[in-house]
Amino acid sequence: MRKSKKRTRSPEGFRVALYIRVSTEEQAENPEGSIKNQEQRLREFLKLKNMIEPFGEVAEVFSDPGVSAKNMNRPGFQKMLKAIEAKTVDLILVTELSRFSRSTRDFAMLQEFLEEHDCKFLSIRENFDTSGAAGKMVLNLMASIAEFERRQTGERISNSFQARAKRGLYNGGSVPLGYRIDEEKRGYLLIVPEEAETIKLIFKTFLREGSLAATAKWLNDEKVRYPREMRGGGKFRAKIFRIDLLYRILRNKSYIGIRTFRVKEGTNEALASWPAIIDPDTFERAGLMLTDNCSRRKTHGGNKFPFILTGLLSCEECGERMAGASATSNSGHRVGYYEHTATRKNEASLGHKVLKHGPRRIPVVKIEPVVWAETKRFILEDGFVKDLLERARTINGSIEKDSKRKDLRSKEAALERQVSVLAERIGKLPETINAEPLIEQLGELQDSQKKLQEEIGKSARETAETDSPANFDSLESFRKGLRELIKKGEAEPAIKSAIIKQVVHKILIQKDGFEIHFHVGQNYVDSALGHRPGASFFVPLTTTKQKPSPGVTEEGSFLLTAAEASRIFKVSGSRRLKIGGGGGN
Repeated sequence: MRKSKKRTRSPEGFRVALYIRVSTEEQAENPEGSIKNQEQRLREFLKLKNMIEPFGEVAEVFSDPGVSAKNMNRPGFQKMLKAIEAKTVDLILVTELSRFSRSTRDFAMLQEFLEEHDCKFLSIRENFDTSGAAGKMVLNLMASIAEFERRQTGERISNSFQARAKRGLYNGGSVPLGYRIDEEKRGYLLIVPEEAETIKLIFKTFLREGSLAATAKWLNDEKVRYPREMRGGGKFRAKIFRIDLLYRILRNKSYIGIRTFRVKEGTNEALASWPAIIDPDTFERAGLMLTDNCSRRKTHGGNKFPFILTGLLSCEECGERMAGASATSNSGHRVGYYEHTATRKNEASLGHKVLKHGPRRIPVVKIEPVVWAETKRFILEDGFVKDLLERARTINGSIEKDSKRKDLRSKEAALERQVSVLAERIGKLPETINAEPLIEQLGELQDSQKKLQEEIGKSARETAETDSPANFDSLESFRKGLRELIKKGEAEPAIKSAIIKQVVHKILIQKDGFEIHFHVGQNYVDSALGHRPGASFFVPLTTTKQKPSPGVTEEGSFLLTAAEASRIFKVSGSRRLKIGGGGGN
């Protein structure tokens, strides 16, 4: 086999990519950030090298602020890999090896990747030369040490947390409703009197009403209020008392002064460093009632639906996820359907309906056969896939984010210049002149820099989510591996679900149809084939309702029969594929 000709350094030198990374912890310790310092060091190093001989110029700077190097799922890092593949850079320059990778396994893959694309790697701290066997050996050794340090740090933190937990101390995270952090004594919690009364009322009401749904309805009817924001971090609580919230409160041993924590064997308990709100007898009676209610409601055994589309469905109108549920029909048969998850919980807690749009529920028998049929077409029919790829390229070509990124980078450079000039002016001021106004102005500029860097980071993450469409040959390798499982999938719902989730990114439920988003991205395909991790590019396939199905209500139905789904594709606009009749748009 003929080897590809190796590239050599041009007379002008290497096209250098600077890679800069700083972890969240480092950012917290150094608000000014080492991102700027790293770039400055790299540029100075390059300048010194060029003073000796033509070494190279900076082609691009890739940055990952606040991201760990434990894996390769980093926006800036992924962009750098694409630049290497595109052969727009010849050399990767970092301040130290740990900025590049802290995983030996990843680093071995990266070495192979760099060699394959004839790209050099240089760390100015370790000063490695990867052109020889000795340099590569030392580099692998240093990568192992970096991974060891990361794991050792994790173990120390974990051991410290466990030791504190055994002493009954609060280790951080969300604080239970009814308590607040004691600012004077670390690891201790104090009772919030008005919230403690609410906790007592919840236990009292549950023991009186006998069920979570009835308790939630009574509390909401009585307009009992509680803070939505969780102390210590975490998601906001719902606006109303929901069944899941009440369950967590009634099972939380923090309220009887017990600290629970995880160990390798499961969970352990210790006497908490904070006072109890509920007496042990009340807590035990509530727990027994919960257990009894749960055991009485566990029926149907193996008659449950597998719900092969779990995790894929969401409502386009409100953005809410849709999960599987089942009910017994008038004829005594179990009927499976997908419904709005959060809405179901809210309605169960309020006792009345709150959803203002449809469809409320989608029968399993209406949507699952259609999605499975389209999944098989994706795996088995070349024409279907080529059509999707053609639309994907159209979509990809219409995505224009470069101008926004360039504008943000331009603003960043302008701010950088202003900060440098102002800092220089402050340094040259005579001692007799008050520098406070200039220092205040410098602080404002640095705040603006910080906000702009956050915006750049957000833009980079959004860009990383958008991959480019795969070529047909690589997608064919991905599909080939799934063809052998099709027959098994017909008989085994778990395998069928796994196959669907390999090729479908998400399914958007619309008022008159649904839209299947297929994975057709090169990075996703590479990841699925075990080449390297990456983001995904997906292209939508929209189904539409031709006419209402007989005997099915508008509110509780889905919209398309398997026969309607077998019709030919029609293009609607530039970004959608529609299954429709002869007219089409």
